[in-house]
Amino acid sequence: MAKHFEITELRNAIRISAGQDLPLWARILVSFISAVAALSIAHALPGGWDWLVAVCIAAIAFATARGPRVDLSVTNVEFVTRGNIGHRDSKATQVVCTGDVRGLEFQDSIGRRAGVYALTARSQQCILPFVDYSESMQVISTIQKKFPGLAESWKAGSSSSEHFLTLGLGKGKSE
Repeated sequence: MAKHFEITELRNAIRISAGQDLPLWARILVSFISAVAALSIAHALPGGWDWLVAVCIAAIAFATARGPRVDLSVTNVEFVTRGNIGHRDSKATQVVCTGDVRGLEFQDSIGRRAGVYALTARSQQCILPFVDYSESMQVISTIQKKFPGLAESWKAGSSSSEHFLTLGLGKGKSE
C-alpha cells in the first residue's frame, strides 16, 4: 500500500500531511459499484449513452478513490489534526494545546494506530497517524527546530528522561 507523507514549513506554522492509498482491489470495487449505479441511472437516457456514461464514471471513480488521510497543523499554541483520526475512518478535527503537552513520541502498540502521540498529564493522543518511526522522528525534529521553546518547556516540565530521547534532548546527545 503506497503512503503519502509531506512536511511543509510555513511562516508561523508547520503543516504535515500523511495517509495511505487504497489497495488496487478496493479501487476496482469502488469503480465497479460506481459504474453499476451510473448504468442504472443512465439507462433512462435516450440514445444508448448509458454504457459510455457508466465507463466514464467508473474511470473517474478509479482515478479519484483515495485512502485515509490526515493533516496536522502545528503552531506555538496548538496541534490541530484534521482527517481520519479514529479507527472508523470518520473525518474529525482534534485540537491539543501545546501548553498541555509534556512530550511527543512515536507509538506502535497493539490496538492503537501507529503514529506520533502527544503526551499530556492525563492521556496520550495520536496527533499524526499513518507514519512510521523514521517519519515520526523527522516530524518531531522539524517541530523542535521550528519551535525550540516548545521542546525546552517539555524538557523542563517532565521528570522522566524517556521523552527527551524521542525529542532528541536527553541521553545520547552531548548535554
